[in-house]
Amino acid sequence: MRFTVLHLKLDEKEIESENFEKDGVYGVIDYGLELHEKLGTHSVDPYDPKNIVVMGMGPFSGSILPGAHRLMFFFRSPLYGTLFPSAMGGAAYAFKNVGVDFVTFEGKAEKPVVVILYNDGENVKAELHEIELERVMEIWKGYRGEEGVYALTQYLIDTFGGRFDFEYRIAVVGPAALNSNYGAIFSQTLRNGKRVEGSEDWAARGGSGSVLLRAHNVVGIIFGGKPRKRAFPGEDISSFRTVKSIVEGVHKKPYNDVIAEKTVKYKYDPKLKSGGTFGGNYPAEGDFVPILNWQMPYIEKEERIKIHEAIMKHYWEPFNREAIEPQNWTNCGEPCPVVCKKYANGHHIEYEPREANGPLSGVITLRASDISVPAVDAMGFDAIEFGGTAAWVLELVHRGLLRPEEVGLSDKPDFTKDALLERPVEASEKNAKLVAELAHRVAFGENEIAKIIGLGKRKASVILDEKFKDRLSYGESFKDYAVFTPLGEDGEMTPTMYWAIGNYIPLPVQGRYWTLYQFGVFLEPEELAQKIIASALWEFWYDNLGWCRFHRGWLTPVLKALFMEAYGENIDMEEHARKQIKRLIEFARKAGYTPVFWDSMRVIDLVAAGSKEFGNERWAEKFRIDKVGTAKEYLEKVLDAYSRELGVEWRL
Repeated sequence: MRFTVLHLKLDEKEIESENFEKDGVYGVIDYGLELHEKLGTHSVDPYDPKNIVVMGMGPFSGSILPGAHRLMFFFRSPLYGTLFPSAMGGAAYAFKNVGVDFVTFEGKAEKPVVVILYNDGENVKAELHEIELERVMEIWKGYRGEEGVYALTQYLIDTFGGRFDFEYRIAVVGPAALNSNYGAIFSQTLRNGKRVEGSEDWAARGGSGSVLLRAHNVVGIIFGGKPRKRAFPGEDISSFRTVKSIVEGVHKKPYNDVIAEKTVKYKYDPKLKSGGTFGGNYPAEGDFVPILNWQMPYIEKEERIKIHEAIMKHYWEPFNREAIEPQNWTNCGEPCPVVCKKYANGHHIEYEPREANGPLSGVITLRASDISVPAVDAMGFDAIEFGGTAAWVLELVHRGLLRPEEVGLSDKPDFTKDALLERPVEASEKNAKLVAELAHRVAFGENEIAKIIGLGKRKASVILDEKFKDRLSYGESFKDYAVFTPLGEDGEMTPTMYWAIGNYIPLPVQGRYWTLYQFGVFLEPEELAQKIIASALWEFWYDNLGWCRFHRGWLTPVLKALFMEAYGENIDMEEHARKQIKRLIEFARKAGYTPVFWDSMRVIDLVAAGSKEFGNERWAEKFRIDKVGTAKEYLEKVLDAYSRELGVEWRL
């Protein structure tokens, strides 16, 4: 397939356009793999300017199909150590009007820059505007009553917005990108130059913002242009009549019914009288919901049930009153009937960020999460990664392994099950304030420990083990209280917020959904490996094409037909995905990031307890006799089966 690429050579202040065409390249990941393999970025540091960030849209952007307008970022992760895709919902709806498919950020600008990409109706324009780091810091610390990414977004609207007589969008990084390995890229829908409440979205996982800033010195990207109609070589899928015919031809039922039926969880589920990921996940998870830095294995089931009941009362029910009942729903910036974005009190409410910086961090009231989550977001963190880190730090402070004043916290947390049960409102508010304080300390690198925490839990633990070895018991490590999926010597990723065994398996892409993230099941190793692969094959495609995975229910059976009708491409979907996952594995191996055994006792305990909690008696008995040995046996068998099935070498 043929794509238009804009190469931004930031160190040389040069911009080159290229028409790229190659068999087997259908989307952003395909193109990114070609580029990173060619440049040999496995051999450079993730913050080397050679670690090109590819930003792009999929080949179905510009169609009328909902969900087709995610803006993808592809780069080598400073956190996980290998190539990583990160997705920003809806932003390609503005990006498609620039008139290119992909943009590459190459080299490092001498000073921080804001990149402006637009189409004036005739030509693609690209501009680089320098801004002193001191000025960026000032804006992050406060501009028109806001801070961080919200302040920088508003500053760029005020500074550049008056130039445009078309809809545009802004993506920015926050101070977290400067001082941590898990800075994100933030964007919010703009309408008539105003930010749309509740429409916030992120390319967050893997440290995309950290790479954009520290490898390339880009603090913001503004993009848009005069409305453009995309030309599809085959059938015109910007036509509703055309896409209706294709979808109905596959599903054998009316188009609108198919979309509504397959996305009911994300819009509104009448059975639950709630909707969105927040509304759907908490009732479903029950006592398996992650709490108090993943301490579920050490809390009796009856007490976990009571804590879940408190979460439902103080977290879920207020969400329904404040977001669902008044129908405070919007979307991510593209026309989409699912309106999955739920919001209240000026902020988007979604499960993963509100869970990581909520119950996982000892916060189980919606009001308290309105303190923690907006602070984490404003600083520009990957909220999942930061929440997992904050929960770890709060437990360390609670246990006395770190002191509040060392971290820069005003107090010790109320980080016990009794606190959540006996005084949920007070404990949640206290813990939320500490999460917000920690976000600021780490984002601005305000003290030595905060800077260490910014490296990530696994890397930080190595330093803390040496620095505070007198505080540890014999054989103990700071890692033992941390939950992360390890890769190589120092790669790490906080898993998504489910007590799911597939979340802890070292895979070429982890921390997203390229695994079996189903909670509450403990499968035999071979079956788990098969289901991980089955999930990854299609998750690859959603990311490669920049398609919202909330639409996967109706989209998956339709994709092959869409390629045929719109592009005349007859693709073996699963075979191509297998090939590309093998390439991702080969890159990771060259970079030195291969599977390793879990080096956190907390993770081993989650896996061991999961065998019993989720009803696999055979493995539960094996874990009872030899916990660590059985954990290694289980992981080895999963990775052996994964390697056999894919025809790769991805073993311990």
